[in-house]
This record gives sequence, C-alpha cells and structure tokens, in this order.
Amino acid sequence: MRKTQRIGVYGLCYYNGKIVAIKKKRGPFIGKLDLPGGKIEHGELHFESLKRELEEELGLTQKDFEIGNILGVWETFSQHTWKDEKLDQHIIAIVYEVDIFRIDLNFIEDGGDSEKIFLIEKNDETFEKTDIFQKVLQKHNLLF
Repeated sequence: MRKTQRIGVYGLCYYNGKIVAIKKKRGPFIGKLDLPGGKIEHGELHFESLKRELEEELGLTQKDFEIGNILGVWETFSQHTWKDEKLDQHIIAIVYEVDIFRIDLNFIEDGGDSEKIFLIEKNDETFEKTDIFQKVLQKHNLLF
C-alpha cells in the first residue's frame, strides 16, 4: 500500500442562505456530499487553485463568487483503491468561506469528480458527507 499526502483547498460556499455541496461520482468518497474544491496542482498558489476548482466544479465565473476568510485547516486519513492502486492517504484541507452570487444548479462538471450540485440547509441529515465536510459543518455550528 502506497502512502501519499493530498493537499487541497475547499470552499464552505453559501448561496441564498444555503450551503452549496457537490455529490462525488468517483473516487474514495463516491456518493457522498463534499465541499467544492480539490487538489492544489504543483506550482499553483492555493488561492488560485480554489478559484479554478469553483469554476470547474460549479461552472462559476470569477464574477459569480467572492472568497472570504480562511476558516481553518482540517485533516483526515483514507485507505482506498484508486486506479488499481491501494493508497493510504493523508488528506489535508484548507477551507475558505465563499459567497456565491449566481449559480446554475443544473451545471454538470465535464470529466471531473462532481455528479451534481446540491443546496443544503443547516443541520442537513439527508445525505452522507465526507469526513472533512462533516468536521467543517460541526466546527461552524452548521451541523449538530
């Protein structure tokens, strides 16, 4: 089993008083809701990475959102198989607050991890969420 680290940047995104989430369609968290965001590419500044991820996963332009304060850094561990390789992954997530002004809820990411965009209420228990998404919601009193 290969040990890896994955450093990503994510947005706790708000739109019209609701939380924006994506449903994962592949990878170790398939079927779970997650924060929009993802891996920081080599040579990419993390803030620029978040902008790129919001554009790719949510179909936003830079006029559609504003990135606010950093909310914190969360970590989790995952053992899974990805592309026929067993991984023991240490995931580090930098999370920012993001206000979204316009969004097409029917947008589907082309070739990415996102299956669908959801708006969820505070204390939503409808869908299973990734570990980091759960931790962020709990820390900010959005899930009890």
